[in-house]
Amino acid sequence: MYSRESGDQTFTFEPSGGLLNASLVMMDKETDSYWSIINDLAIHGPSKGKYLVQVPGSVKTTFGEWKKSHPDTWVLSVGGREHDARSPYDSYFSSKRGFRNTAAQDKRLDDKALLFSFHYQDAPYAVPFDVFEKGGGVVALAAGQQLFLYREKDDSFYRSTVAFLAPAGAVFVHRKGAWLLVRDGATVASFDPETRSFGDAAEPFVGFDTFWYIWSLTNKDTKLLKG
Repeated sequence: MYSRESGDQTFTFEPSGGLLNASLVMMDKETDSYWSIINDLAIHGPSKGKYLVQVPGSVKTTFGEWKKSHPDTWVLSVGGREHDARSPYDSYFSSKRGFRNTAAQDKRLDDKALLFSFHYQDAPYAVPFDVFEKGGGVVALAAGQQLFLYREKDDSFYRSTVAFLAPAGAVFVHRKGAWLLVRDGATVASFDPETRSFGDAAEPFVGFDTFWYIWSLTNKDTKLLKG
Protein backbone atom coordinates (compact mmCIF):
# COMPACT_ATOMS: atom_id res chain seq x y z
CA MET A 1 0.00 0.00 0.00
CA TYR A 2 1.31 3.44 -0.93
CA SER A 3 0.71 6.93 0.36
CA ARG A 4 -0.84 9.40 -2.06
CA GLU A 5 1.71 11.93 -0.86
CA SER A 6 5.08 12.31 -2.55
CA GLY A 7 7.11 15.38 -1.73
CA ASP A 8 4.72 18.32 -1.56
CA GLN A 9 2.10 16.83 -3.89
CA THR A 10 -0.96 14.60 -3.48
CA PHE A 11 -1.60 12.15 -6.30
CA THR A 12 -4.51 10.06 -7.52
CA PHE A 13 -3.12 6.74 -8.77
CA GLU A 14 -4.67 4.27 -11.18
CA PRO A 15 -3.40 1.29 -13.23
CA SER A 16 -1.60 2.37 -16.39
CA GLY A 17 -2.16 -0.92 -18.22
CA GLY A 18 1.60 -1.28 -18.60
CA LEU A 19 4.18 -3.52 -16.97
CA LEU A 20 7.87 -3.10 -16.18
CA ASN A 21 9.64 -6.48 -16.10
CA ALA A 22 6.28 -8.12 -15.34
CA SER A 23 5.49 -5.75 -12.45
CA LEU A 24 2.68 -3.22 -12.18
CA VAL A 25 3.14 0.34 -13.39
CA MET A 26 0.69 2.95 -12.12
CA MET A 27 -0.02 6.42 -13.45
CA ASP A 28 -1.30 9.53 -11.72
CA LYS A 29 -4.16 11.73 -12.88
CA GLU A 30 -2.47 14.96 -11.90
CA THR A 31 0.67 14.81 -14.08
CA ASP A 32 0.14 11.67 -16.24
CA SER A 33 3.42 10.30 -14.90
CA TYR A 34 4.21 6.59 -14.70
CA TRP A 35 5.18 5.01 -11.35
CA SER A 36 6.78 1.58 -10.90
CA ILE A 37 5.88 -0.33 -7.74
CA ILE A 38 8.95 -2.57 -8.11
CA ASN A 39 11.35 0.31 -7.45
CA ASP A 40 9.02 2.77 -5.65
CA LEU A 41 9.73 5.43 -8.22
CA ALA A 42 8.16 7.63 -10.89
CA ILE A 43 9.94 6.49 -14.05
CA HIS A 44 8.46 8.73 -16.75
CA GLY A 45 6.68 12.08 -16.99
CA PRO A 46 6.78 15.38 -15.09
CA SER A 47 7.03 13.57 -11.73
CA LYS A 48 9.98 11.40 -12.81
CA GLY A 49 12.37 10.83 -9.92
CA LYS A 50 9.80 11.21 -7.16
CA TYR A 51 9.42 8.29 -4.77
CA LEU A 52 6.42 6.24 -3.78
CA VAL A 53 6.10 5.97 -0.01
CA GLN A 54 5.02 2.56 1.25
CA VAL A 55 2.85 2.58 4.35
CA PRO A 56 2.06 -0.34 6.69
CA GLY A 57 -1.47 -1.56 7.12
CA SER A 58 -2.41 -3.61 4.08
CA VAL A 59 -2.52 -7.38 4.45
CA LYS A 60 -2.48 -9.87 1.59
CA THR A 61 -4.62 -12.86 2.51
CA THR A 62 -7.10 -15.39 1.14
CA PHE A 63 -10.81 -14.71 1.09
CA GLY A 64 -11.39 -17.71 3.36
CA GLU A 65 -9.16 -16.28 6.07
CA TRP A 66 -10.62 -12.82 5.64
CA LYS A 67 -14.19 -14.12 5.95
CA LYS A 68 -13.39 -15.89 9.23
CA SER A 69 -12.50 -12.55 10.77
CA HIS A 70 -15.11 -10.52 8.87
CA PRO A 71 -18.13 -12.81 8.27
CA ASP A 72 -20.38 -9.93 7.15
CA THR A 73 -18.10 -8.91 4.28
CA TRP A 74 -19.80 -7.85 1.06
CA VAL A 75 -18.28 -8.98 -2.25
CA LEU A 76 -18.48 -6.87 -5.38
CA SER A 77 -19.18 -8.99 -8.45
CA VAL A 78 -18.62 -8.22 -12.13
CA GLY A 79 -21.69 -8.84 -14.27
CA GLY A 80 -23.20 -10.96 -11.51
CA ARG A 81 -20.33 -13.46 -11.57
CA GLU A 82 -19.19 -14.17 -8.03
CA HIS A 83 -16.83 -17.12 -8.41
CA ASP A 84 -14.41 -18.61 -10.92
CA ALA A 85 -13.88 -22.33 -10.50
CA ARG A 86 -10.35 -22.06 -11.90
CA SER A 87 -7.74 -19.41 -11.22
CA PRO A 88 -6.24 -17.98 -14.44
CA TYR A 89 -2.90 -17.76 -12.60
CA ASP A 90 -2.58 -21.49 -11.82
CA SER A 91 -0.45 -22.25 -14.87
CA TYR A 92 1.79 -19.24 -14.21
CA PHE A 93 2.51 -20.22 -10.61
CA SER A 94 3.14 -23.86 -11.49
CA SER A 95 5.56 -23.00 -14.30
CA LYS A 96 9.27 -22.29 -13.85
CA ARG A 97 9.08 -19.67 -16.58
CA GLY A 98 8.57 -15.97 -16.05
CA PHE A 99 5.83 -13.89 -17.65
CA ARG A 100 6.18 -14.23 -21.45
CA ASN A 101 9.44 -16.13 -20.84
CA THR A 102 11.09 -13.16 -19.09
CA ALA A 103 14.17 -14.41 -17.22
CA ALA A 104 16.56 -13.03 -14.62
CA GLN A 105 20.01 -11.90 -15.70
CA ASP A 106 21.28 -12.25 -12.13
CA LYS A 107 21.56 -16.03 -11.60
CA ARG A 108 22.12 -16.09 -7.84
CA LEU A 109 18.58 -17.46 -7.45
CA ASP A 110 16.17 -19.32 -9.71
CA ASP A 111 13.92 -17.09 -11.82
CA LYS A 112 10.83 -17.83 -9.77
CA ALA A 113 12.42 -18.15 -6.34
CA LEU A 114 10.02 -16.48 -3.92
CA LEU A 115 11.35 -13.72 -1.72
CA PHE A 116 10.54 -10.76 0.51
CA SER A 117 11.88 -7.62 -1.16
CA PHE A 118 12.36 -4.04 0.01
CA HIS A 119 14.44 -0.89 -0.19
CA TYR A 120 16.42 0.22 2.84
CA GLN A 121 18.61 3.31 2.98
CA ASP A 122 18.25 3.63 -0.82
CA ALA A 123 19.55 0.11 -1.47
CA PRO A 124 17.55 -2.90 -2.77
CA TYR A 125 17.38 -6.03 -0.60
CA ALA A 126 15.85 -9.48 -0.97
CA VAL A 127 15.38 -12.33 1.51
CA PRO A 128 14.54 -15.77 0.03
CA PHE A 129 11.54 -17.50 1.56
CA ASP A 130 13.63 -20.47 2.69
CA VAL A 131 15.30 -18.24 5.30
CA PHE A 132 12.07 -17.72 7.25
CA GLU A 133 9.16 -19.73 5.83
CA LYS A 134 9.28 -22.50 8.46
CA GLY A 135 8.19 -20.28 11.32
CA GLY A 136 10.36 -17.19 11.25
CA GLY A 137 13.90 -15.99 10.67
CA VAL A 138 16.20 -13.04 11.39
CA VAL A 139 18.51 -11.11 9.05
CA ALA A 140 20.88 -8.22 9.77
CA LEU A 141 20.59 -4.86 8.05
CA ALA A 142 23.01 -1.93 8.16
CA ALA A 143 24.81 -1.37 11.48
CA GLY A 144 23.59 -4.76 12.69
CA GLN A 145 19.95 -3.72 13.05
CA GLN A 146 17.79 -6.83 12.94
CA LEU A 147 14.81 -7.62 10.76
CA PHE A 148 12.43 -10.42 11.74
CA LEU A 149 10.38 -12.13 9.01
CA TYR A 150 7.66 -14.71 9.43
CA ARG A 151 5.60 -17.09 7.39
CA GLU A 152 4.76 -20.77 7.74
CA LYS A 153 5.63 -23.55 5.31
CA ASP A 154 2.03 -24.13 4.30
CA ASP A 155 1.18 -20.45 3.88
CA SER A 156 -0.51 -19.59 0.61
CA PHE A 157 1.35 -17.29 -1.77
CA TYR A 158 -1.65 -15.03 -1.28
CA ARG A 159 -0.77 -14.54 2.38
CA SER A 160 1.67 -11.77 3.20
CA THR A 161 5.03 -12.23 4.84
CA VAL A 162 5.08 -10.16 8.04
CA ALA A 163 8.25 -8.28 8.97
CA PHE A 164 9.35 -6.26 11.99
CA LEU A 165 12.34 -4.04 12.64
CA ALA A 166 13.97 -4.41 16.05
CA PRO A 167 14.03 -1.19 18.11
CA ALA A 168 17.45 0.28 18.89
CA GLY A 169 19.28 -1.87 21.42
CA ALA A 170 16.93 -4.83 21.05
CA VAL A 171 17.35 -8.19 19.31
CA PHE A 172 15.14 -11.06 18.21
CA VAL A 173 15.85 -14.39 19.92
CA HIS A 174 14.44 -17.86 19.25
CA ARG A 175 14.08 -19.66 22.56
CA LYS A 176 12.14 -22.82 23.47
CA GLY A 177 10.14 -22.73 20.26
CA ALA A 178 9.14 -19.06 20.59
CA TRP A 179 10.40 -15.83 19.07
CA LEU A 180 11.19 -13.13 21.62
CA LEU A 181 12.15 -9.47 21.44
CA VAL A 182 14.90 -9.00 24.02
CA ARG A 183 16.66 -5.92 25.38
CA ASP A 184 19.50 -6.07 27.95
CA GLY A 185 18.74 -9.75 28.53
CA ALA A 186 15.09 -9.14 29.42
CA THR A 187 12.13 -10.17 27.27
CA VAL A 188 10.23 -7.17 25.98
CA ALA A 189 7.61 -9.07 23.97
CA SER A 190 6.94 -12.44 22.41
CA PHE A 191 5.69 -13.13 18.90
CA ASP A 192 2.07 -14.28 18.69
CA PRO A 193 1.57 -16.62 15.69
CA GLU A 194 -2.17 -16.02 15.77
CA THR A 195 -1.97 -12.24 15.35
CA ARG A 196 1.45 -12.45 13.70
CA SER A 197 2.80 -9.56 15.73
CA PHE A 198 4.85 -8.50 18.74
CA GLY A 199 2.02 -6.22 19.84
CA ASP A 200 3.24 -2.63 19.87
CA ALA A 201 6.80 -3.55 20.82
CA ALA A 202 8.23 -3.83 17.29
CA GLU A 203 7.68 -1.60 14.28
CA PRO A 204 6.12 -3.23 11.21
CA PHE A 205 8.49 -3.16 8.24
CA VAL A 206 7.15 -2.60 4.73
CA GLY A 207 8.12 -4.64 1.69
CA PHE A 208 6.43 -7.17 -0.54
CA ASP A 209 6.61 -10.75 -1.75
CA THR A 210 7.58 -11.37 -5.36
CA PHE A 211 9.67 -13.53 -7.69
CA TRP A 212 13.41 -13.13 -8.12
CA TYR A 213 13.29 -12.47 -11.87
CA ILE A 214 10.82 -9.59 -11.41
CA TRP A 215 12.75 -7.95 -8.58
CA SER A 216 16.29 -8.43 -9.88
CA LEU A 217 15.66 -7.17 -13.42
CA THR A 218 14.63 -3.76 -12.08
CA ASN A 219 16.76 -3.62 -8.92
CA LYS A 220 20.36 -4.17 -10.00
CA ASP A 221 22.95 -5.06 -7.36
CA THR A 222 20.33 -6.34 -4.94
CA LYS A 223 21.77 -7.39 -1.59
CA LEU A 224 20.69 -10.96 -0.81
CA LEU A 225 20.23 -11.66 2.90
CA LYS A 226 20.47 -15.31 3.90
CA GLY A 227 19.99 -15.12 7.67
